Amino acid sequence: MNKPHQIDYDHLGPARANSSVAASQAVGYCERDFLNVAKVPPLHKVLPPAIMMPESGLVDFSKELGLDWPATMPNLLAGNNKLGAGESTLVAETAGALVLLVLDGSGALVSQDETVELHPGDIALVPGGQGIRATAGDTGLSYFFVDDSPLVSYLGWKVSPTERSAFTHFPAELLKEKLDEYEAAGITASGVFLSHAGLPEEKLATPHLFAHLNRLMPGARNTVHAHAAPALTYVIHGGNNCFSLLGEPLVDGEIQDPARVDWADGQLSITPPNLWHGHFNDGDEPILSLVIQPAGLYYNDRTMNFIFADKQ
Repeated sequence: MNKPHQIDYDHLGPARANSSVAASQAVGYCERDFLNVAKVPPLHKVLPPAIMMPESGLVDFSKELGLDWPATMPNLLAGNNKLGAGESTLVAETAGALVLLVLDGSGALVSQDETVELHPGDIALVPGGQGIRATAGDTGLSYFFVDDSPLVSYLGWKVSPTERSAFTHFPAELLKEKLDEYEAAGITASGVFLSHAGLPEEKLATPHLFAHLNRLMPGARNTVHAHAAPALTYVIHGGNNCFSLLGEPLVDGEIQDPARVDWADGQLSITPPNLWHGHFNDGDEPILSLVIQPAGLYYNDRTMNFIFADKQ
């Protein structure tokens, strides 16, 4: 039987002369050195659990994360953009894709193929690197966004358009219609999972981004759970007694001594990966939020590990 290879590190001759640039790049580490580099603090030890969004600007924790590019968490960047009347800007030009929520005013998203009118409550999925512009109307335009530009910067990849990342528009009226439909069906703790025709199996906003317009009716809750992908949650309407609980350890399905984060309109909540958490509406009115996760890679790799505390 032939040997499957010719590798024999124990019986090699003298080192070959090699002055190539490629050889000069070679670096090897022993396990001790590698583990010292790999021991980075978890996100909940580095980032705050919530922050109020600025009127205009980025939520940038690149310094805390040790990154050389703007980032809210390692793979996501969140911000608010405010355009004056008639102003315009490129959208998602340095990202794989972007999720946009119109907060105020009116305007349009303009691609090579079409112009989409924007009004408060509209949500758009914008593929990166396609020259799509946001243009403000007569009263200006304000929008919240999350993109995956930190991942693109980290990988050093150039974004190329595919059918799996499509320019998609969810008018506010369509979203309300879906929410009303779910309410009529008695669904109290869910909302609209945003996707497009190019991802029929994954049911994701983009190959990388998960997006969920989440609603909790009075008395409802998202059961304590955990998942591998972190999340950014923009609070559209926080009601009068809605809050999140986060922490560890878990005992009999309950978080021990959890941190409490009360919801407020315009707040950005930061949920770290694999940390137990739950969202609770103890008020008397529905609450609404937009949840974005860099979850596509985890689902594709079968490592999302979405688990509920009461199933443990």
